[in-house]
Amino acid sequence: MGNSNYWCYRIDTNEREFFKNELVNHNRLRQGWGWDEKQDLRNLKMDEGAKRNMSMLKVKKGDILLVPRLPEWNQVAIVKATEDWDEGYRFERTEEFGGYGHIFPAKFIKGFVRKNENVDANIRSTLKNPSRFWNINHYQQEVEKILKSKEEELNKSIGYDERLSNSINDIINNHFDKNEFENDIYDKLNQQFAREEWEYALVEGLQELFPFYEITREGGKKEKEHGTDILIKLPSLTKEVQLGIAIQVKDYKGKVKSNVIQQINKSEKYWSNENIRIIQKIVLFTESNIKENDSLNNDDADIDFIFAEDLKELLYKISINFIHDELSLND
Repeated sequence: MGNSNYWCYRIDTNEREFFKNELVNHNRLRQGWGWDEKQDLRNLKMDEGAKRNMSMLKVKKGDILLVPRLPEWNQVAIVKATEDWDEGYRFERTEEFGGYGHIFPAKFIKGFVRKNENVDANIRSTLKNPSRFWNINHYQQEVEKILKSKEEELNKSIGYDERLSNSINDIINNHFDKNEFENDIYDKLNQQFAREEWEYALVEGLQELFPFYEITREGGKKEKEHGTDILIKLPSLTKEVQLGIAIQVKDYKGKVKSNVIQQINKSEKYWSNENIRIIQKIVLFTESNIKENDSLNNDDADIDFIFAEDLKELLYKISINFIHDELSLND
């Protein structure tokens, strides 16, 4: 693909059919929010929350993006940028939803299922990243292999566990209100957990989602040194160093102060002394939302924030996994 760059990009799965129609039929890749004119990325007075999307303007014409949950629930869409996004970007809120204003010019190429012999394990692994947008240039060869494969090969019969998962998700999405389910789970857990209790609960939940990773709670006296409540250790190709994701959990409400950035930034230096290279830093807020924190400016650009809206989606995924396990145990 020449000088193409490679990215992953998430949508709001609550309205997957809308995103599918926009992309496949209109060559518009929407982003999962954008309800206020101040969030227009061309607006010199845009709010700080909108700046989280500014990195998407790095996409150039011909770049390739992988978009999970499109065009079908069990697929990942391969999408090509049809213009440089800093020039082709538009902001138009939808009449139907009142949001989803960010529009990026892109063309759907084809879809693939994750568990397929043509899909490398590195791709399956990176698609578990909870971020909205991230670069995967280091997996260029793996993406090119998928691009060269025939579409019918990419969607061949998959395992029973994957078929079970897809069937359950289809039924769930067709027969109940996902937003109501997310809100109920979120409200219930906020009643049950406070402060460090959230850390223990999230460790259990994340371990359910990522059973092959080592996930530990690191809060306690040493937290002042490493700024890490939860540490996720990933396999590495070298014995000398292990890869890690550092998560800081905050049960804050309302507007958040920027000192959380200073806390999580301690993780890189501290864990490097333990031969762990931190590849992602995340600050998770259990109750604060994006709208209340439009002034939280991530100057480091390498910190990901998970607000209440994102946490609801994460809890939904964890809940679905627990449902799958219960069904398997009772089979």
